[in-house]
Amino acid sequence: MATVVRYKELVGGTSKKQNWKGLSIAFVVIAIICLFIAAAIFLTTTRHTSSQDHLIPLSAQDIFNIKVPKPWNGTWISDTHFSFMDTNDSIWIYNCDTLKEELLFKRNVIQQESIGEGIVSPSTRYILVPKRKEKDHRYYTEYYYVLFEKSKKIAPIGLADGQLVPLSAVLYSNSDNYFAFIHNFDVYIYDIARATSSRVTSDGSREKVHNGLVEWIYEYEIFNQNVLLFWSPNDRYLAFIKIDLQDVPQANFLKYDLLLDNNDRYSIPYPKFGDTLPLLDVYIYNIRSGKTIRVPRPKEYEKLKSDLYIYHVVWYCDTCLSIVYGNRAQNSSIIQLYEIQTINTDNDKIIFKTRYLEETQKGTLLTRFLKPFFSPMGTYGFIIRFDPLNFDKITQKAYPYIVRIHFNQTHPQIDATLSADICVDEIIYVDDFNQIYFTASRQNNTLERQVYRWNYTNDQIDAECLSCNNGNESCGYANAKFSRGNGSYYILECYGPTIPYSTLYSRTEKLILVNENAPFRAWIRNRLMPYVDYFSVPLDKKNTVGHGMIIFPPNYNPNVTIASYPVIVSINDQLYDQRVTKKFVLPLVEFAHVTQDNISIVLFDSHGSTGQDENYLKMTESNWFQSQHLKEHEKKFNETLNATRFGLKARGPAAVIALKLLEKSNSGKDEYMCAFLESPVHDLSQYHAVFTERINGLEKKSKASHRYNIRNKSIAIVHGTADEDVHFKHSATLAKTFIESGANFQFKVYPDADHDFEKNPTLHDDYFHFQRQFFQECLGGRVNKERKLVIPEEYD
Repeated sequence: MATVVRYKELVGGTSKKQNWKGLSIAFVVIAIICLFIAAAIFLTTTRHTSSQDHLIPLSAQDIFNIKVPKPWNGTWISDTHFSFMDTNDSIWIYNCDTLKEELLFKRNVIQQESIGEGIVSPSTRYILVPKRKEKDHRYYTEYYYVLFEKSKKIAPIGLADGQLVPLSAVLYSNSDNYFAFIHNFDVYIYDIARATSSRVTSDGSREKVHNGLVEWIYEYEIFNQNVLLFWSPNDRYLAFIKIDLQDVPQANFLKYDLLLDNNDRYSIPYPKFGDTLPLLDVYIYNIRSGKTIRVPRPKEYEKLKSDLYIYHVVWYCDTCLSIVYGNRAQNSSIIQLYEIQTINTDNDKIIFKTRYLEETQKGTLLTRFLKPFFSPMGTYGFIIRFDPLNFDKITQKAYPYIVRIHFNQTHPQIDATLSADICVDEIIYVDDFNQIYFTASRQNNTLERQVYRWNYTNDQIDAECLSCNNGNESCGYANAKFSRGNGSYYILECYGPTIPYSTLYSRTEKLILVNENAPFRAWIRNRLMPYVDYFSVPLDKKNTVGHGMIIFPPNYNPNVTIASYPVIVSINDQLYDQRVTKKFVLPLVEFAHVTQDNISIVLFDSHGSTGQDENYLKMTESNWFQSQHLKEHEKKFNETLNATRFGLKARGPAAVIALKLLEKSNSGKDEYMCAFLESPVHDLSQYHAVFTERINGLEKKSKASHRYNIRNKSIAIVHGTADEDVHFKHSATLAKTFIESGANFQFKVYPDADHDFEKNPTLHDDYFHFQRQFFQECLGGRVNKERKLVIPEEYD
């Protein structure tokens, strides 16, 4: 405005000559302004480029060598102490009362290489030190252990006959007296004072019975943890879950080794849609008597045999425990409370106390919401649930919130609820002072997670946020870990958006910064990192949004050009998962790909991701497909990525989505050009039952995939023949379908490779090169368009 007024003062008069003179001066001024703008853009670009000259680009080796550090690398061992390892792999103890640390074990005293973390007893007197790694499995690692008292070696850990064996899992009791361990899927108890072990089970094997340990993907899908051992508070009993696989149908595999003539085939138990599931039961071992008893199921579930899930086992006193059961349809659950009564010195009896039934009319129950947390002596239990009253209200959303169940009455029922203004994600801890701690996000900001505290005995329904104002650094994604026992202290973990860090708190105040991950901060300051941008996509008429992340090459500058980078849309293969949050992100595979090939990658959360209301979270399979269409809604794709080419990347069951998207055309134009499928699921009915039945229910089998109309598209398949998650048959039958339909595809087979390529550097390097080559051929390079200079408008 001021500039325009000045133009009029310079011109003066009304003659045509003066007008032309004035216009000439105005054009000169505008030209000068444009030159300034151009110069600013040039300086911004050159400054941006020169500032990156000294930075080191990400390499393929970084994928294996670098991990995003945890906010806290410690482990609570008592109410006032936690253990941690330093950069030299020595073990320290931190005293929260004195805020001082003490060296417990120096690595050169033990004389061994760094192969795993030591396990410290609650009083810090004993430590189990991994001596040698035996084998890595997907959900656990086997080590040989040695027991130390301070720096004094006591004994290597083995069986009762003195045989030294690798241990798959170790769990200390709540005192220094015992620890439980698992070897070859059998449970053992080690008595530290006697330096001897006792065998609890004897029927364990990888193919038939799993005692206290998870081996297969469908087992982990049920429990969401790998060790299924549970000590009672005073170490009188050990509960464990037995997984009987003997009636489960087998999946067959072939080893590709010419030296194996007669022993080249093997089988594993693998239940598909409608098949017999593993038989699950809880057993309790009495440490004093050495006897094991089976916990009876609720009467409604006793006849279900294997058509039953066990989700959680929780002790709330030394003779009181709760077990959370669920039906096969995954829409009904019972929280059953038990009490153990002593008949005589050698015998116990388990009796039913009371129970609470939780059901849903829409979709399936989210099992992690069902884990009960108890007040002292089990008067109250707390779980997370959706509001069932909102089920039929189309325009109203239903978010998860905490409810209090009163168990000390004939028919337990909900008698208090938390405010529904926040979306609860996980219950963390219930203390002895009528307070419950949990993580949650505000309904209009599902990218964040904050730690809250609620006094459940007051009439108020609102909670206090403990992490929203955490000192000088902003924490957008937080969690908390409470000390064992009374919970006198807790570690507040901040996962982002900055580099993760952790702080020690007492119940009333902030004490000290515990870990800021200084070595990682120094490493990342010297690295050339991609440019990351975020966006949101409207998904329905109730203002439900899906969150996405776009990863651009490091030299991308949004202020300079409209860069039509080829885009790879990576589809999430996990239900009820959320990849795009305020966590510090370092997806190294995607970062390396973007940096080396000058492309962009999109990560997107829509249906199936946490943070959505119940109606959208539990949509049907067909709607799950539709909600992945980004280009129809996201205006960033119309401007920043206009006229670009899109490809798809999918793994496991997400391949079903990718193939359907590859078929779809948008207004007569091809929306996606190609798809890279890693270990794809071809037919959901042939995938493991826990996942498939969670999506499709039990009424009928999901239909086999049809012949896809994708003759003008490009497809690549990679699969390992020893993949125990997604059988190699899926890729083989998918290839047959492509051959019959005349589709253009490439197929790369990795003999004897399992589901996780990233665990084998040589194999992953070949896989990564193949993926890059495929997308280069399919999508090509980027196209730059200069941004138009915006000339200021004139106003009278």
